[in-house]
Amino acid sequence: MDKKVIRFRSVIFDLNNGIMEILDGSKGLYSFKDILKSDILNEKSKYHNKMPHFTALVPHGPLPMGILQNPYLYVGIKVVLQDGTILAIYISEKETMKNTNQYIADRKKAGEIQEIILKIIKENKKRL
Repeated sequence: MDKKVIRFRSVIFDLNNGIMEILDGSKGLYSFKDILKSDILNEKSKYHNKMPHFTALVPHGPLPMGILQNPYLYVGIKVVLQDGTILAIYISEKETMKNTNQYIADRKKAGEIQEIILKIIKENKKRL
């Protein structure tokens, strides 16, 4: 039997077994059936990998006044499980700034991963 696995640097999706393995962020194995929702977010770099995840955000759009003091961030995906647990999948390998080539590439990669997660969520809703 051919296993269907989709690999990214920060997360692996095992479609046959319904499991997501986070490699960068909230490391571990998580069942697809537990995923409730997800969002692509920019986390302030000084809060990167601190708990709880994604409590200090940088907006994707125009920056508010005062943000220029520390404009560094990490692009990530916030995944909320059915029980309210918040998981982090970090896309950025190192801190970046908005509108740089790295930032644009990280947002694009996050979009690819987000598409997979949204399909999983849609499948979960069909089963209910």
